[in-house]
Amino acid sequence: MAESAEEALEVLAELEDEEIKVIVIVSDWLMPGMKGDEFLIEVHKRFPQVVKILLTGQADEAAIERANKYANLHNYIAKPWDKKELIGAIISGVEKL
Repeated sequence: MAESAEEALEVLAELEDEEIKVIVIVSDWLMPGMKGDEFLIEVHKRFPQVVKILLTGQADEAAIERANKYANLHNYIAKPWDKKELIGAIISGVEKL
């Protein structure tokens, strides 16, 4: 878990260095330093195989469309979110691999 997009990118790089494969990322849209769509686009550039889920109540349609187009977004879940919906999105993302 990371407190910001920059920290998350650092964690991902460290895990890659340790040869630990990240399978799924669930990101909020409103984060310090970088919006979730921008973060997921950067993740996609560096780690295209990772399943990406955007979880938020504040992203606008343009941000969601950018994430779909440039980050290969697996799923967008609006807040308030349901635990079963999130679990289902993660499972369906893993099943894609």
